Amino acid sequence: MQSQKHIDVAAAVVVHDNKVLLAKRRGGYLDNLWEFPGGKLEKNESAEHAARRELHEELDISIIAERTLLVLEHAYPDITVRLHFVRCSLTDSPEPCLQKTVTNPEVGWFTPQEFPLEQFCPADRIAAINLPWPQIIIREERND
Repeated sequence: MQSQKHIDVAAAVVVHDNKVLLAKRRGGYLDNLWEFPGGKLEKNESAEHAARRELHEELDISIIAERTLLVLEHAYPDITVRLHFVRCSLTDSPEPCLQKTVTNPEVGWFTPQEFPLEQFCPADRIAAINLPWPQIIIREERND
């Protein structure tokens, strides 16, 4: 029996105006489910750097990756992922980023109370339930 593949993934928890950016997954058996946007870490890459790189590559937006909030390992049928959930914010001039996300039907902004949990990828659902949202969101409000 072959051992299951393991990968490390950065998942960006982008907060702006009391809402969190979510993206729809495309392809495979998790197709069309919501997740925190991100992607695989490259060799010797930090989760924070991977979050910045992946959001630039996939959504063409610039973020500030602040710190890892949670590391969660989850076994899917074909792979085990270690997800690094990274607290992020939009750059100092967020309007171009917001415009790109508002016009993209593959992403959406939700308050944690509005998360479509029944339509989440399993590992992202676990994180969405367990992340300390009051501490994450309140920090954003104080920056205004």
